[in-house]
Amino acid sequence: MFPGQPIHWNAPATWPWIVYVWIAFLLLGYAKPIWKWIQQQRAKAWLTALGEIQSVSVTEKKSLFNTRGPMGNSPEYMAELGYSYSVGGKLETGSFKREFATEAEAAEFVRDLKGRPTPVQYNPNDAAKSVLLDSSVGDLLRTRPPKTTPDYVDDPLPGWMPQWLLWVFVGLSAAGLILSLWVHIGALHGRAPGEYYWALHMGIFVVWFPAVFVAKERVGSTNRKDFWKVALKGSPDWVRYMVYGFLAYAAVNFALFVVRGEPGGSGANTPALTWRGFSGHWMLFYSAALAILYSAAQANALTRRCSNGHAIGANANFCARCGQPAMNR
Repeated sequence: MFPGQPIHWNAPATWPWIVYVWIAFLLLGYAKPIWKWIQQQRAKAWLTALGEIQSVSVTEKKSLFNTRGPMGNSPEYMAELGYSYSVGGKLETGSFKREFATEAEAAEFVRDLKGRPTPVQYNPNDAAKSVLLDSSVGDLLRTRPPKTTPDYVDDPLPGWMPQWLLWVFVGLSAAGLILSLWVHIGALHGRAPGEYYWALHMGIFVVWFPAVFVAKERVGSTNRKDFWKVALKGSPDWVRYMVYGFLAYAAVNFALFVVRGEPGGSGANTPALTWRGFSGHWMLFYSAALAILYSAAQANALTRRCSNGHAIGANANFCARCGQPAMNR
């Protein structure tokens, strides 16, 4: 579409190109989980055989973007469970893989699973094709022996922030992102809605400071290169893609703003190109705050606690800090 052409949301041909970019990010983030879900659902209708975990391993995940250079990302890790099962007297094998942000998490996942029996779903038309269901892996994790020296579990929230307040900040971040995206699309078409200027400016500080405190609580002393992996741990892939995408777009957008800059203004007198420059950064900050806060909210919703409110492991019956029993959820 061309600048100045009106946008009609019921006519995709009039949508700005940036809308298609974010739709692509969303589909890319959900493609792998959806494909895995389809495989798991299909395998539930297969026949079941009793299998056994024969091997466990943790390896560095091979990726084009995972480098160990000073400017590169730190590696991700792949935990793999190798299993065997017998059908009609013939021994078959398979594997189950799960990705983790750190080596310690992957090592904890495979701990004490070797030699454990587990049901395996296999294709009745081809016994060599099999799937280890997520639910079966979950049963293995719940029934294995606890650690002899349990680790403390990091609390995803600062002590002063209740869960309801976290969701308020999530909502404000989402509203700021949607509004700044709407302003940016308008600026691409020459419109400059001056009434939102200071509101979007000040709104960044409202959500960014809580996001920084929450990220600091979650990341702790983690290596700086692992910051986003830990801060966004547990969130869907598309959330990370969204932040990275807005970061790249903000850099390109700012460069165009500098090259084609116009005299500034204020309120209704602010030119559309200035709105475009600022709104690119607003989208970045609001999206990063939304990703951090939403990931913490999701992690907090899944965190078990003892009667004193301390975070405890998913399989723990007692708190490693105070010894109090776990609360039923």
